[in-house]
Amino acid sequence: MEASGQDDTLPLNMEEGIDGNSLPGIIAVLGELKPGALVTEEGIAHLFHRHVVSVKRAVQRGELPPPGRLFGVNVWTAGALIRYIESRLDQAAQEAARDAQRMQNLSPVSRNSRRT
Repeated sequence: MEASGQDDTLPLNMEEGIDGNSLPGIIAVLGELKPGALVTEEGIAHLFHRHVVSVKRAVQRGELPPPGRLFGVNVWTAGALIRYIESRLDQAAQEAARDAQRMQNLSPVSRNSRRT
């Protein structure tokens, strides 16, 4: 294998990989991973500051895609997670647009028009 001079592994403390200007609620590490990087349940739990059980429940609720098994461990690729999250966000935006359109199409009926 050719040495590229870069270490593709994540630091044990993933916050070390984030610059000091990071904001709370911003999950930049996932976007910084290569699309083929494997992420375990423990990795997702760490990224989102949740317990591993919460990750399992998020999969059950459809908030995360189903994982694959590798050596008895549930894993995802970073690219699959990002695509799934982006798809859910697009779906939510489309639903919000449809709801807004439905609300615009509703017209209040005045009391005077009901008496005719």
